[in-house]
Amino acid sequence: MTTVLTLCSLPGAHWLPPGGRADVVLLDENEPVPEPTALVRLLIRDEAGRVFCVPRTGGRPGWDLPTQTVGDQGAGGALDGLVRTVLGRPHETTPVGYVRNTVPDGTAYAWPSPVAHFAVHRVLGGPRPRVDGTWFESSEAGEYLGDRHWWPLVGVDQDAARAMTDELVVAGGLWLHGIDRDRDRLTASATDALVLGVDTLSLRELAGLHGDEHWPEVDALIETTMTELGLPALTRAHLLRTELHGQARRIVTGSAEPRSFTAWAWRRLRDVAPDDEASTLRLLVALDDEYELLAALEAWAEEGDLAREVRSLDDAVRHAATAIAGGDDLTGPGFPARRL
Repeated sequence: MTTVLTLCSLPGAHWLPPGGRADVVLLDENEPVPEPTALVRLLIRDEAGRVFCVPRTGGRPGWDLPTQTVGDQGAGGALDGLVRTVLGRPHETTPVGYVRNTVPDGTAYAWPSPVAHFAVHRVLGGPRPRVDGTWFESSEAGEYLGDRHWWPLVGVDQDAARAMTDELVVAGGLWLHGIDRDRDRLTASATDALVLGVDTLSLRELAGLHGDEHWPEVDALIETTMTELGLPALTRAHLLRTELHGQARRIVTGSAEPRSFTAWAWRRLRDVAPDDEASTLRLLVALDDEYELLAALEAWAEEGDLAREVRSLDDAVRHAATAIAGGDDLTGPGFPARRL
């Protein structure tokens, strides 16, 4: 669900002037890097998942991703030039994310101020570099590269981070809207995000809730955490949309039974204001009503016929879950209300 996610937020980062902050931001592939961009870097992996690095410039020790300063040529020109230098020819790339350095207005600073972006672009297709460098195994990359500002964009499992952030959104949204004030779920989702490598000051505080905080304190902490992570406000619509997609993914991956999806929809329809997602919930609740009807027929229906109807109903729920996980609209003409 999330398209932009702040993996780490570092107020007072030691490489910045006093009062500065560095944020490491993960992007979806279709999201552009904001301007102004100060540097572009290339993330090149081979089939084994190894990361290609080159010696750092300027006499500094260690290794870095291939890097190019943007300058007057603009970010696109710098990226094209870097790709040609490293690979020997043009090649397709996609943005992974960026480090955003923010410094106080008027601060003497070598890069654009008050905000500068340092972008990482992934090279698609695994081509071989034409320049000298070293391939780091995934198991050892953190040892050599873990202190680089961009490292979370490489070292964090991005799919897992997004899934865990969605769980944090659901736990926080249910709390804020008084639907389910589950402190244990809040702290567990925050802790799991930290373990994955997502890290902000408020996220740490949320993981450390010990049970005697007043509800308004927890409310404020949840909202601050969402802001630090770069996530939208936890409206009921956003909460429901995130949870709906999460529940659908559980059915698609086989980690939950189809009936659990329709039962969840029945519960949530009572908790949310009418909106587009509520229309989808009503279609799922209609399927839940069919489960109820089949259960009522169990005492006198033929066992084979009943099992066949249940399998058909399960297939309809899986079909709906697949459509939802893929971003399709269940209220459209391709999905009639009965058995979708």
